[in-house]
Amino acid sequence: MSLAEKIRSHIEELEPLFVGGPKALKLQDLLDLFSVFFAEPGSNRRRAQNQTVMFWNDWLIEVDEGTRPVTLEQILVFVSGLNSIPSLGFPRRPTIEFLQCDDGSRKLYPEANTCEVTLCLPIHQTYDSFVHYMESGLIQAPTFGFL
Repeated sequence: MSLAEKIRSHIEELEPLFVGGPKALKLQDLLDLFSVFFAEPGSNRRRAQNQTVMFWNDWLIEVDEGTRPVTLEQILVFVSGLNSIPSLGFPRRPTIEFLQCDDGSRKLYPEANTCEVTLCLPIHQTYDSFVHYMESGLIQAPTFGFL
């Protein structure tokens, strides 16, 4: 079977690749996008990471509802440099890691590696603190590196 015949026989699945551009980013897209790298179950690190993922999920819901000063697209740009998920997806599944320092120091703001499409979430004790530093980091990110 030729490539053209295969395309014709699977037109509904392949149509988004050829027509209409990128689809609008939805909450579920971001929730499903990442693999999360957790510490060993039962550890104190894992407990803090579980709480941080709950903060992340709750915050994404608020962002999607439009009650926060950032958008889902801004979050995706921060993580990947793109404002929509590529039609064929990313070369590797995007990941979430955690900013936990062994020396007891804390990193307050989120970090991202746009080449690897990795989001590093800061660990905070409260939801309000998590949200404050996530939003502050994202809002300030477009000016990073400019004088």
